[in-house]
Amino acid sequence: MTMDRTKKLEIDIKREISFIINELVKDPRVGFTTITDTKLSQDHKYLDVYFSVLNGQAGIEKSMEGLKKSSGFIKRKLNERVELRNVPVLRFKYDESIDKGMRISRLLDKLKKNDNG
Repeated sequence: MTMDRTKKLEIDIKREISFIINELVKDPRVGFTTITDTKLSQDHKYLDVYFSVLNGQAGIEKSMEGLKKSSGFIKRKLNERVELRNVPVLRFKYDESIDKGMRISRLLDKLKKNDNG
């Protein structure tokens, strides 16, 4: 499979997993979880699903727990919604890039204040 087809598949899977989690998963631990990215392994056996939540560290842990418990359901629904020869194993990972971006933004704001102060 070419890189473009893999990227398109990742985008389709991301959209479907987002829908499944936000509309079909009933586990309250999942809460308001946003799927930020998906990455298929080269052999398409594994799918890293990156997510973010708003509730800090406690929210991350709760969401991770809920997502892991719901992974069989999510995988089944994904299989119904996307034509895949084999549905990959889902590996949920917290996306730290948003936290890093916010931290950098706060540091830049502090530097600006110090320069103007």
